[in-house]
Amino acid sequence: MIKYCVIYGDSDERELYWGREPKIGVQYCPLCKMVTNREEAIIEATKVIHWRKKKFFFSTLDGVSIASQRFYDIYHKYNMKGIDFIPFEKSKGYYVCNFIHTMHFDLDSASKVRVEYEGKISYGVIDNGTCSVCKRSLGHHHPFPYRMIKSDEERLEANTFYRSNIEFAEKNFQQPILWATDGIIQAFTEEKCRIFYKNVEGYFGKGDCGK
Repeated sequence: MIKYCVIYGDSDERELYWGREPKIGVQYCPLCKMVTNREEAIIEATKVIHWRKKKFFFSTLDGVSIASQRFYDIYHKYNMKGIDFIPFEKSKGYYVCNFIHTMHFDLDSASKVRVEYEGKISYGVIDNGTCSVCKRSLGHHHPFPYRMIKSDEERLEANTFYRSNIEFAEKNFQQPILWATDGIIQAFTEEKCRIFYKNVEGYFGKGDCGK
């Protein structure tokens, strides 16, 4: 089986599209206040938003992964797969990452792990439910491990990015888990670029490729 790990970047500590009604046509569910046109709002944001902080790879508070030109160049240099890059029109050298391969989070494996959320003790993934009006998931909270189901693990390809089928955190702050297979961590380490990773059942260990 091909090795893989969880990856994540810095936090930008601000939103890409949520709460930007003056610039972006964000639409909300009248009951749960979730953004109902998320995909369209993200595309619209790439046309009007400026990014000023210089970061290699980071995530917004509303769950969007953004890559720098350096990330983009390394991705193509090492023939990586699994991301469609959407460029920002007013912030040259930055891209929204659209992860095109979806794998299933292993709910059964997670069910054996203790988790505490809002003072409640449970085992496995905590499902916050679905809005009765817009039918959108209100998000999930989860423990380790971050594995995907075995049948998905068996069809992984090297040097490829994947995302989880369910998103974590809650409401407008949700984002998927991101997985990277053998070759990606090694490439970013060689290039000394900052991207964080955690092991999945003892594969890569954990750390920061930029150190």
